[in-house]
Amino acid sequence: MKKRFKHYFIIPVLFFNSFLFSQNNKIGKVIIEKYINSNDKVIQSTTDSELEFLNKRKHDIIIRNDSDSIFLKSNKNGLFKIPKKYFDSCSIVVNNNFKELKEEFVFIDSFKETDTIELKISDFHISNKTDSTKSPNLYVKYNIFQAEKDFLNKKRRYLMIVSSSYSPKFVKEIDSKSKKYGFEIEYLDDIKGTLSELRIIYRYNKRMFELLGIKD
Repeated sequence: MKKRFKHYFIIPVLFFNSFLFSQNNKIGKVIIEKYINSNDKVIQSTTDSELEFLNKRKHDIIIRNDSDSIFLKSNKNGLFKIPKKYFDSCSIVVNNNFKELKEEFVFIDSFKETDTIELKISDFHISNKTDSTKSPNLYVKYNIFQAEKDFLNKKRRYLMIVSSSYSPKFVKEIDSKSKKYGFEIEYLDDIKGTLSELRIIYRYNKRMFELLGIKD
């Protein structure tokens, strides 16, 4: 499950055109990435074109340390300069006024020799909002928080759709796991099979499997 939290780590190095970098600045790069990145395009959290659009937008940036703060905006490639006075330690808030793409990254150690700092943000909240808008009733019944409640209330289940075609191998695997991990298989007959519905069911099942300790 992807919940918003502060990221406490130093991001790996990437190298960009030298005109962006000087000894007094380092470069931050905001990257929006897929929460569900699958070869099955049906369940991808966002399409490739949607992700491309999100990665071409300008992002609001707040950089803070114990004594100072600065407000910036990235360029359309997600790049922005980090002034030298923030090298030792700082927090970087991205998209403070856009909650679906807001994240805070806290750096408790210096950037050292790192020239470019990647700030990776999941599309989870964007995808979740889209699906909850398009399929509100189903979202209320089967969102990931409901999966957590169901797990705690010992209502452990895997959701399957009556109108979908599952391979015999897949059905056999789910049946085997249900016996091993103690969950029920529940078939839903009121699902039309839209992309938003499929993603909601996928996220519910994924979260339930995580809570059951099932990795596959």
